[in-house]
Amino acid sequence: MTKLKSKPSDDTPKAKAPLLKLNTDREPFWLDLVAGVRVQFRPISVAAILLARTAAADVLRGGGDDAMVKAGIAFTRSLAHSGIVAWEGIGDADGNPVEPTKETIDAALEHWPLFDAVDRLYVGPALIQDAEKNV
Repeated sequence: MTKLKSKPSDDTPKAKAPLLKLNTDREPFWLDLVAGVRVQFRPISVAAILLARTAAADVLRGGGDDAMVKAGIAFTRSLAHSGIVAWEGIGDADGNPVEPTKETIDAALEHWPLFDAVDRLYVGPALIQDAEKNV
C-alpha cells in the first residue's frame, strides 16, 4: 500500500509559529535598584544560570526546614556575583565608596531592599525569558 504525501495548498493560511527571540546585545547595563544606588550588570549567561542552579542544589542537598528559602538566596547571590560589574552609591561604614567584590556584594545583599531589587529586576526577568523560551 502506497502512502500519499499531503502537501499544503498555496491558498491555505499558514499558522505563525512562535519565534525564539534572540537578544544579541550582550553589553553590561545599569539598573536603579534603590534610592541612590545604581548597579551595572552583565546580561545573564547560560553559564551563570548553571552555576546558580548548582549553588541552589548544594543548599537543597544540605536539607533543613528553610532549605528552599536558602536555595533561592543562593541562586540570586550567585547571579549577583557573576553579573555585577560596577555600582554607584554603595560605601563602607565611613561612607567611602567601595568596589564590588565577592565580600562587598554579599554585604550589600544583606540589605533587604537591595536584595529584593536584584531579585526582581535582574534575576526575575531572566527567569521569565527562560519560561517563555526567549533569549
